[in-house]
Amino acid sequence: MRNGIQKALSLLILSLFLVSCAASGGNVRNDSGTFRGRWYNYYDRGLAYSATGDWDNALHDLKKAAAKRDRDQRMARTYGMHFIDYFPHREVGIALFHMGNIDEAIRELETSILQEKSAKASFYLNKARKILLEQQGRVIAPPIIVIHTPTDNESLNSFTKRVKGKATGKGYVAKIDINGIPYRFDLAEQEVFFEMNINIAEGRDRIVVTAEDLLGTPSVKTVAISIDREGPAISIFDIVDEKSGGRKTARITGSVNDSTGISKLLMNNKAIVLKDSDVHDFDIVLDRASLPSPFVIQAYDTLNNVTKAELDIEKELTAFHTQDEPVLLAFTGTDLFASDTASPVINLKDSRDMPPVFVDKYYVEGEVSDNRKVEQIIVNKRDIFSRKGKKIFFSKLVKLDEGTNNIDIEAFDSSGNRSEADFSVTRTIPEVLQVGSRMSMSIMPFDTKQEETTVEMMAYEQLTGSFVNQKRFNVIEREKLEQILLEQRLTREKLTDPEYSIKVGRLMAADTILATSLAVDKKSVEFTSRVINTETSQIMEVKDVYSEDSSSASIKQMMDGLAAKVAGSFPLVEGMVIKRLDNVVYTDLGERTGIKSNMGIIVYREGEEIRHPLTGKNLGRDMENLGAAEIEEVHEDFSKARLNDRNTANGIKVQDMVITR
Repeated sequence: MRNGIQKALSLLILSLFLVSCAASGGNVRNDSGTFRGRWYNYYDRGLAYSATGDWDNALHDLKKAAAKRDRDQRMARTYGMHFIDYFPHREVGIALFHMGNIDEAIRELETSILQEKSAKASFYLNKARKILLEQQGRVIAPPIIVIHTPTDNESLNSFTKRVKGKATGKGYVAKIDINGIPYRFDLAEQEVFFEMNINIAEGRDRIVVTAEDLLGTPSVKTVAISIDREGPAISIFDIVDEKSGGRKTARITGSVNDSTGISKLLMNNKAIVLKDSDVHDFDIVLDRASLPSPFVIQAYDTLNNVTKAELDIEKELTAFHTQDEPVLLAFTGTDLFASDTASPVINLKDSRDMPPVFVDKYYVEGEVSDNRKVEQIIVNKRDIFSRKGKKIFFSKLVKLDEGTNNIDIEAFDSSGNRSEADFSVTRTIPEVLQVGSRMSMSIMPFDTKQEETTVEMMAYEQLTGSFVNQKRFNVIEREKLEQILLEQRLTREKLTDPEYSIKVGRLMAADTILATSLAVDKKSVEFTSRVINTETSQIMEVKDVYSEDSSSASIKQMMDGLAAKVAGSFPLVEGMVIKRLDNVVYTDLGERTGIKSNMGIIVYREGEEIRHPLTGKNLGRDMENLGAAEIEEVHEDFSKARLNDRNTANGIKVQDMVITR
């Protein structure tokens, strides 16, 4: 009896063992020996099974890990000071995806993203949702795009415009481009809000937003915009001497025109009733005895661009009727042939020796006159919209880059004669706004478990280039890194150890280091970057990218995206000091601005407005750097920052300005 029971138990145990082996693909999991059975032991072994495609064993161990420690998180402490990125729900979801259990995979991946966002989880959730949509076989309408700003047919005079809107679709919006520039996001959603600054070209332009869902169904939305950076053109047709009742008078005929509409016209500060919104012809008679000098015409368009004409009537009467007359070549009957060799005359308000400016845009103002008619005016290869006249006053807003900006003006008359004038404007960026004053960052060599690969070398170069091109951070040159390594007798491999990388970052006087880990195998590549404060050793931000395409084009796209993600976590925003208490300043930068603790700020004060000594033009303001501070607390509508140098505190006042470093 006892032997029979023992035999039955043995058979039952053997049966269970065989079932277990079958369920695990024939492999026997050994939890004895050095295996400790902790959550991180199961997680590590589950990842190892996943790497070989053993999804049954991977699922078993990953679920064991999740049962012992349920939450996905970065920097989960295992023992002592050892930390790992821990994503059991994500990895369970990936295993289920490969096993064909799409519904459960989606639930696990959604849980992972809810607990801790990661590019890899988004990648697989997008794939799983796409398969589910294909399996359902429903006809899904293309995404619907709504552009909130700018509005259709809106007129602009700016050089950039913030485009805001949303795209919605049952097929999950997976991709959005604005004028060909990707709006970056990882996870496809049924509703995606977008917001991006884009550069605006000259002339009539348009904003084109394209969206695509997971099934590749595209949608396009276009908004027309009109760009007008010119003040109204003031064309003077003629100025003639007349007599009326014994009084000396002058008759002025001309026109004011603007492509987007004239909003206001003043003649010697007297408002003129406009006949038409685009063109206003005038024919006025002035009493020369009581006429002020100069006679001033000011015209404003609907975007507040302005052109100012100043006329010395007595001089203009002489100039208009004593200009070079055409040379007569022949006269037969009623035919008169004449040759006009006189080129138009260009007079600019600006001079070649004008002082540097602090502004980022500048009005070019001037006048062009001709003995017949001015046919065309061109500023920096762009036509000025104007009617023909003997004298034309114009203004044009141009964008200024840092350094020297060359401005060329061309003028043509009705006979084809050409004149040219040019000058330069030097733009100086105040110190507090320069890249050198931004948060400094040293990009460390990648941490990888493998020997250096082509992917690693290519990605490091691309990532460094992406950061330099975006001009958000003061990226410390690699040459300085190599010099420090040589001086400290360290190898580049040592820099994968946080202890050494932070030490090197401090020696390089870097505010932060970018420590990036690379995980690459035959089917995927994943980069995870950590921004580490060199002073506190605190991890300020973690961003990642993931792809199963390791081509050079994909790597470049990933590195551009990774740099954009990091930069987006450290917004460059301006605010104001609202309170000072000893060496602590309170600012109006709150949570909505995206700032975070340990970010640096510069406190500064705007100087007096600088004006051109001859033209009176506003050349901007310089800025006085009052000191640097570190943000300690961030609240909904304000933040608290501590000054780095207590000695600078007394000079800081309420309403001084701040900008993030």
